[in-house]
Amino acid sequence: MSQMFNFDLPPHSYEEIRTLTIDALLARQMGQFNDLLEHICRTILQKHNRSLPPTMMGIAYPGAGAILHPEDTPLVLEVFWDLFRQGAVTLGFDANHPGWPAYRLTRFGQHVAQQTPLRFHDTTAYIALVKTYVPDLLSEAEAYLEEAVAAFYADCLFASCVMLGVAAEAEFLRLVEVACASATHGAKFSSVAKPLFIRQKIAKFLPALRPLIPSLPNGSTEDIDTNFSMIQSILRIARNDAGHPTAASPKREQVYVNLQLFPPFARQLMRLRAALA
Repeated sequence: MSQMFNFDLPPHSYEEIRTLTIDALLARQMGQFNDLLEHICRTILQKHNRSLPPTMMGIAYPGAGAILHPEDTPLVLEVFWDLFRQGAVTLGFDANHPGWPAYRLTRFGQHVAQQTPLRFHDTTAYIALVKTYVPDLLSEAEAYLEEAVAAFYADCLFASCVMLGVAAEAEFLRLVEVACASATHGAKFSSVAKPLFIRQKIAKFLPALRPLIPSLPNGSTEDIDTNFSMIQSILRIARNDAGHPTAASPKREQVYVNLQLFPPFARQLMRLRAALA
């Protein structure tokens, strides 16, 4: 019977499934595990622009386990038990349903879920996430990010790396433009605008910025080495490696992490723009 429902869904990484599971737990804070699995299944179907067909005479709904990719269902179970061991969920939800397969999100679990902002499972959710960090996100960067996420979910990981790197460069060049135009600090950044290649601009920007750090608002430069230097390097290397003919295929998990690195990186650039303007 289940063969009548061929959705051809791709597999998802542990982090993706964990994100979907946490979102489902926030939406269904108590219930049966199978209901939680169905919620995750419907979210994945929606993400991939699929929908359940109308029930046909004599054909039973096969359940989420038959619709999802074969690797996803056991991964949902693995994530669930990881959250259980961490104390985020407990078994049972009242005296009449004291154990498995009933569950309940704990108070600790609610806290953990609400303190995990970098959750996304489709392009719309990702762009919305980025804009909570950077409300004035450059329109060109947004277009590249949309392509990056769409390519990621289509399992085109090389393309996702390249588009993410281009988005990072677009936001960086925007910062350089603001810094060079600054009436107060512009002269100190004149050397940054001269090089043709982005790597050279990056190399010149931080030496120009560092003498100014004591005079700039703390929030604009706090964790600058983490949120700017390291993340910009990761994204640039990922883009360059993906564009090289002999590059090894990037790991899906690493591309997912790189997508999560972009929001704090772009927020750091936004704060610097405000401080240098």
